[in-house]
Amino acid sequence: MQSNSLIVATAGHVDHGKTSLVKHITGKNTDTLTEEQERGLTINVGFAYHQVKETIDGDTRQFTIGFVDVPGHIDFINNMLAGVGGVDFALLVIAADDGIMPQTREHLAIMDLLGISKGAVVLTKIDRVDNARIKALTLEIERLLYNTFLVKSPIFPVSNQSKDGIPDLISHLHWTLKNKNPDTNKNQDNNFRFLVDRAFTVKGIGTVVTGTTRSGAATKDTQIVCSRNSKNVRIRGLKLHEDPIEKTSAGQRAALNIHIDLNNVKRGDWLLSPITNKPITRFDASLVLLNKNTSINENAEYHLYIGASHHIVNLRYLNQEQKKYIQVKSKSLIVAHYGDRFVIRDPASEITIGGGQVVDIFVPRKKRSSQLRLKTLETMCNEDTDALKCLCEISSTGINLSQFSTNRNLAPTFLEKIIKEIQKGGIYRNLETKIFGDNYLLHKKFFDEHRHKILSEISEFHKNNPSQRGISEPALSKSINFSGSHLLFSALLQSLINDNSIKLSGTLLHNPSHRAVLSNEEKEFFSKIKPILETAGTIPPRTRELVDLTNIPLKPLERILRETSKAGSLIRVADNRYYLPETIMALAEFTEKLVEKNENKEGFSVIQFRDESGIGRNLCIEILEYFDRVGFTHRDGNTRFVRTEKENIFGV
Repeated sequence: MQSNSLIVATAGHVDHGKTSLVKHITGKNTDTLTEEQERGLTINVGFAYHQVKETIDGDTRQFTIGFVDVPGHIDFINNMLAGVGGVDFALLVIAADDGIMPQTREHLAIMDLLGISKGAVVLTKIDRVDNARIKALTLEIERLLYNTFLVKSPIFPVSNQSKDGIPDLISHLHWTLKNKNPDTNKNQDNNFRFLVDRAFTVKGIGTVVTGTTRSGAATKDTQIVCSRNSKNVRIRGLKLHEDPIEKTSAGQRAALNIHIDLNNVKRGDWLLSPITNKPITRFDASLVLLNKNTSINENAEYHLYIGASHHIVNLRYLNQEQKKYIQVKSKSLIVAHYGDRFVIRDPASEITIGGGQVVDIFVPRKKRSSQLRLKTLETMCNEDTDALKCLCEISSTGINLSQFSTNRNLAPTFLEKIIKEIQKGGIYRNLETKIFGDNYLLHKKFFDEHRHKILSEISEFHKNNPSQRGISEPALSKSINFSGSHLLFSALLQSLINDNSIKLSGTLLHNPSHRAVLSNEEKEFFSKIKPILETAGTIPPRTRELVDLTNIPLKPLERILRETSKAGSLIRVADNRYYLPETIMALAEFTEKLVEKNENKEGFSVIQFRDESGIGRNLCIEILEYFDRVGFTHRDGNTRFVRTEKENIFGV
């Protein structure tokens, strides 16, 4: 038997009859806390279900309507925001005697900001007023709904005392569910994401979480991770209300029995496919303010509600003129992807000031407000295929396919499908890098430009240095002033090597026809010194130690090191310490990751560098002082900061 579900949120001002309405439909009181029952006031989010079986064209289906009953009192607005994320139908409840109240307006605005597209209005307590009041209030409600997602939505007058009007409301919900078109693409095109709104233990079963499957699908024994701590989790079983189900799919509420300790999963966490789990502290987003006159203070701390979690954030406009895009910087880790909706409240958390959608979770370190970046954000707001195609048309540095798919939570098979679709014309190059998962898609016009620059520069190098075998990758990257990722540059070079446009001999690039006689110094370097440095890795021998290891006298050895440094095959870090370019790049990448590991993603100390790298303190100081000299890092007291991307200093 197939099962279809509809997730319905009740919203509205306190004491307008939301909980009583849900109880009449489902038979369950969602106020389960003792304090809620004593005060007659919903505090936490409540859940209840209404089920019905129907046979359509010989196919028997069980229809489940899941109700999310949210608090109406202003003191519990945080719980309300946690409850309405992930629903697909809203019931705005308004009491006929009170009429439209402050939380009525705020809840309506929040649901609009969160992108809920369907709903209805329930006019409760009609037994307390006359028909004239109902007619007048109906007109007032219609004016309220103008320019919101509930415009032209049906209004159901009901009484929780006599139950008048409730059967008509239930019939409408049944009709909505039967005519709901499941978004099967969300199952096939996207990876699994499940938003947790409750977590508890059941004796003899273990940890159970309830929530909403936002995308993808999962079955029993599916291996997933919990966003709170990236712990691996196995699904032991699934239920929809009280019925076991084989699979939970996008848009469906479910209860999952998972193999994890209760202390490791809470409301607001995500259960997701491992490749989708990328916690962040910054993202770029579109922003809509409820009041256009509201000003954003970049130094203030705002309250961000996304999914079922709450975060303290700073906001900064990326385009001061249009004020359309913002950058969000959070004090705690957030799991978010393109299209996720959020709500912003003022620093005192008293007023909802606006909300928006996540656009990009991979925030560049520089030129965050450039015209190209703003154009990129605008382009990202298209559908998946169009977005990738248009991004390639404006980006001379290519599109990192791993980041593109992670940002949009695209399944690998779907990413492959859209790449094939836009490559039909033969004007896009899929460039493979040496690092798995970081392929780039590059428009042919940009590929040809880069190719021309690389080949021209290598030819120029041969002209000026006829006795040298070739140029190193870092030196070539610097000489053409390549602005893209070192991974892309590596992929471009590999592509040219593959089609025999250039050759790689050792670490040097050259034209296939170029022949150079190695100097004695270069011969000595490649035969005796380079293998030692490759083996030593991040802790190379000192110059005098190389004398013992190579049996080359000190003066000739120093001449060899000096000449090979000029050719770009070595980097002098200190008076008596030389590194291979690829080792320096690895250390620079390690430094960037060290910054990323810090909670505030800011600076790091020599001690942190030493402990994480396993390199001795004195050598660490030499390395970091070299990084300071070349402009990769900047020292402030006992702390160092990364000033720019490593590619800008070291090339590839």
